[in-house]
Amino acid sequence: GVFCSMASRPPQSALFLERDPRHARRLSTGCARIDACLGGGFDAHGLTEIAGAAGTGKTQLVLQCMLQAQLPPAVGGLGGGAVFLHADTPSYLAPMKRLEELSHSFAAKHAALGATSGLLMSFVHVMQLHSADALWQTLKDTEWLRTKQVRLVVIDSVAGLFRTSDEEGGSRAAAAYERSRQLLRLAARLRQLSDAFDVAVLVVNQVTDKPLDTPAAASVSAAEAEACLSGGGDSLRVPALGLSWSSSVNTRLLLTRHERPAAA
Repeated sequence: GVFCSMASRPPQSALFLERDPRHARRLSTGCARIDACLGGGFDAHGLTEIAGAAGTGKTQLVLQCMLQAQLPPAVGGLGGGAVFLHADTPSYLAPMKRLEELSHSFAAKHAALGATSGLLMSFVHVMQLHSADALWQTLKDTEWLRTKQVRLVVIDSVAGLFRTSDEEGGSRAAAAYERSRQLLRLAARLRQLSDAFDVAVLVVNQVTDKPLDTPAAASVSAAEAEACLSGGGDSLRVPALGLSWSSSVNTRLLLTRHERPAAA
């Protein structure tokens, strides 16, 4: 099987794990308020999901993190490059144009560390994905993690790939079962790569509307319900892909957007 190519680690003592610096390292988002909510930034180990509706800043945040990751750990970075697995639109040109724009201001801010726009862009490696199978094949081959000095892996976005696979045919129940199986396998693989190669993993997810009178909506906590309540008040806007996926991530950041009333 796929997982046999990476040897399992022997059991470690709780004391060893507590003192392992990898489990205390954080990736700053570049935003002090978000960092405060996250206890200093994203966990540099494990699988983090960033979910939200269109226009809430999900892609903007992960682009910023791909620059932040290149900073030394002492200033909130991870000291390495990033891989951007893009599946949100047919082309990655738009997010890469935005990344280049961000890189100029980021380089100016961190000029004392030797940052330049060209150098920052050279440590971001991009792959365009068009299917869930293409994503899986990419994650099976670890050569790009071994040779690219990668410390951050970003997938933007996972929902588009697996929503597409649902539409390929077959019964609804069979499609749901197969999607759950693939999502569990994907999450396990991402956590395994994070541990084996000491990389942080950020996965962008979309949202879906759930009527308030459904079991799925009833299982949402009060805090989530307040954040997820739709503008009409008759449904919850929750992260897509269902329970199998939500129970597999280590950290979930849900972004919402609220219009402030204009000053009188």
